[in-house]
Amino acid sequence: MVLTPIFEVVRIKQEIREIVEPFAAFQIRNPEDARELAAAQIANEDREVFLVMMLNTKNHVVGLHRAHVGSLNASVVHPRDVLKCAILNNAASLIVSHQHRRKDMFLFY
Repeated sequence: MVLTPIFEVVRIKQEIREIVEPFAAFQIRNPEDARELAAAQIANEDREVFLVMMLNTKNHVVGLHRAHVGSLNASVVHPRDVLKCAILNNAASLIVSHQHRRKDMFLFY
Protein backbone atom coordinates (compact mmCIF):
# COMPACT_ATOMS: atom_id res chain seq x y z
CA MET A 1 0.00 0.00 0.00
CA VAL A 2 1.38 3.41 -1.00
CA LEU A 3 0.36 6.35 1.12
CA THR A 4 -0.05 9.68 -0.58
CA PRO A 5 0.36 12.82 1.47
CA ILE A 6 -2.78 14.81 2.03
CA PHE A 7 -0.93 18.00 2.87
CA GLU A 8 2.64 19.11 3.19
CA VAL A 9 4.05 20.36 6.46
CA VAL A 10 5.88 23.61 5.98
CA ARG A 11 8.88 24.31 8.18
CA ILE A 12 9.09 27.67 9.82
CA LYS A 13 12.42 29.07 10.85
CA GLN A 14 12.69 31.96 13.24
CA GLU A 15 15.89 33.94 13.27
CA ILE A 16 16.99 36.38 15.90
CA ARG A 17 19.09 39.23 14.64
CA GLU A 18 20.78 41.71 16.88
CA ILE A 19 20.19 45.16 15.49
CA VAL A 20 21.37 48.22 17.32
CA GLU A 21 18.48 50.66 17.31
CA PRO A 22 18.79 54.27 18.43
CA PHE A 23 16.15 53.66 21.10
CA ALA A 24 17.70 50.42 22.43
CA ALA A 25 19.16 51.98 25.58
CA PHE A 26 16.27 54.38 26.09
CA GLN A 27 14.45 54.05 29.41
CA ILE A 28 11.02 55.56 30.04
CA ARG A 29 11.08 57.18 33.49
CA ASN A 30 8.12 59.54 33.13
CA PRO A 31 5.47 60.60 30.59
CA GLU A 32 7.79 63.29 29.23
CA ASP A 33 10.35 60.62 28.19
CA ALA A 34 7.61 58.78 26.28
CA ARG A 35 6.48 62.01 24.61
CA GLU A 36 10.05 62.85 23.55
CA LEU A 37 10.56 59.42 22.01
CA ALA A 38 7.22 59.57 20.20
CA ALA A 39 7.97 63.08 18.94
CA ALA A 40 11.34 61.93 17.59
CA GLN A 41 9.64 59.11 15.70
CA ILE A 42 6.40 60.60 14.34
CA ALA A 43 6.37 64.39 14.81
CA ASN A 44 7.18 65.23 11.20
CA GLU A 45 4.66 62.90 9.59
CA ASP A 46 2.19 64.41 7.15
CA ARG A 47 -0.49 61.89 8.16
CA GLU A 48 -1.70 60.65 11.51
CA VAL A 49 0.39 57.82 12.94
CA PHE A 50 -0.40 55.43 15.80
CA LEU A 51 2.86 54.42 17.48
CA VAL A 52 3.32 51.53 19.93
CA MET A 53 6.29 51.59 22.32
CA MET A 54 7.07 48.20 23.85
CA LEU A 55 8.91 48.07 27.18
CA ASN A 56 10.60 45.39 29.25
CA THR A 57 10.23 45.04 33.03
CA LYS A 58 12.78 47.82 33.64
CA ASN A 59 10.97 50.20 31.26
CA HIS A 60 13.67 50.00 28.60
CA VAL A 61 12.27 50.28 25.09
CA VAL A 62 12.50 46.89 23.35
CA GLY A 63 10.59 47.87 20.23
CA LEU A 64 8.73 50.57 18.36
CA HIS A 65 5.95 49.78 15.93
CA ARG A 66 3.86 52.02 13.72
CA ALA A 67 0.62 50.14 14.20
CA HIS A 68 -1.17 52.29 11.66
CA VAL A 69 -0.49 55.17 9.32
CA GLY A 70 -3.78 56.88 8.73
CA SER A 71 -5.09 59.53 6.44
CA LEU A 72 -4.87 63.28 6.78
CA ASN A 73 -7.27 63.40 9.72
CA ALA A 74 -7.90 59.82 10.92
CA SER A 75 -6.08 56.70 12.05
CA VAL A 76 -8.14 53.59 12.76
CA VAL A 77 -6.30 50.95 14.79
CA HIS A 78 -7.53 47.54 15.88
CA PRO A 79 -6.44 46.25 19.31
CA ARG A 80 -5.10 43.02 17.77
CA ASP A 81 -2.51 45.04 15.82
CA VAL A 82 -1.27 46.63 19.02
CA LEU A 83 -1.25 43.43 21.06
CA LYS A 84 0.34 41.33 18.32
CA CYS A 85 3.48 43.44 18.17
CA ALA A 86 3.69 43.54 21.98
CA ILE A 87 3.43 39.76 22.26
CA LEU A 88 5.97 39.15 19.47
CA ASN A 89 8.45 41.46 21.23
CA ASN A 90 7.89 39.84 24.65
CA ALA A 91 6.92 43.23 26.04
CA ALA A 92 6.08 43.53 29.72
CA SER A 93 4.20 46.76 29.09
CA LEU A 94 3.40 49.13 26.29
CA ILE A 95 2.73 52.79 25.65
CA VAL A 96 0.68 53.99 22.71
CA SER A 97 1.01 57.40 21.13
CA HIS A 98 -0.95 59.18 18.45
CA GLN A 99 -0.14 62.55 17.00
CA HIS A 100 -2.56 65.12 15.62
CA ARG A 101 -1.48 67.85 13.24
CA ARG A 102 -3.12 71.16 14.03
CA LYS A 103 -1.56 74.12 12.30
CA ASP A 104 2.05 74.13 13.52
CA MET A 105 1.35 72.45 16.83
CA PHE A 106 1.71 68.73 17.49
CA LEU A 107 -0.30 67.05 20.21
CA PHE A 108 0.64 63.64 21.59
CA TYR A 109 -1.61 61.40 23.64
